[in-house]
Amino acid sequence: MDADSVCWAETHPTKQISYYRSRDKVNGSSVFYNTRDIEEQLPAIFKSITITEKACQDLRKEIEALFKAEANGNGELSKAETRLVKLARMEKNLQRLVIEEQISYEDFKEHRSQIEAEKSSLKNTVDAIRQRQHLVKADFEVALELATQLDFLFDKGTLDEKRLICETVFKCLYVEEGKVTKAELNAPFAIIASRAKGSGTVSNGGEGGTRTPTPYST
Repeated sequence: MDADSVCWAETHPTKQISYYRSRDKVNGSSVFYNTRDIEEQLPAIFKSITITEKACQDLRKEIEALFKAEANGNGELSKAETRLVKLARMEKNLQRLVIEEQISYEDFKEHRSQIEAEKSSLKNTVDAIRQRQHLVKADFEVALELATQLDFLFDKGTLDEKRLICETVFKCLYVEEGKVTKAELNAPFAIIASRAKGSGTVSNGGEGGTRTPTPYST
């Protein structure tokens, strides 16, 4: 039975041997997997999580709707923007009051200073949220573009390109008796792959086995 542990990738150039070795031992010995045996299974996995152009467009629309709902809803961004509008009205009223001499100039300066301080803080909050949204949307855009051609890119990529694709897509692989039984994906590929497989993981067998790192790591 395989070890329930993480595997390390090891390469011995002089012997021209490369393998995955389990960190934990079974009956006093580590479990070894030939890297070529594992990596030969990867094209089929990438093919299974590659989505169609239609699925890509549908997901893009859902993502846009999600961010639009957040911006128009009762979330942190909406509350901050609503408060900014209210502060702008308060500032105008304050100016009217001092012009009409209903409050002293000293009171005006004190209240205006408080309003400006709160406005500055809220603007920072709004900027931070919008920047976060932009980054998340940008991540999804890149992932979506990749997801429509993952199988092609992996098949035609160089060794370094394949390594990068694996590190980008996979969180970890589960291996049992030399077979990849499940691929756990990084976000946002877990969401994207659900359109290809109906779940955030790709399963090819049981849940047990050894957890390998991203392929091609050393």
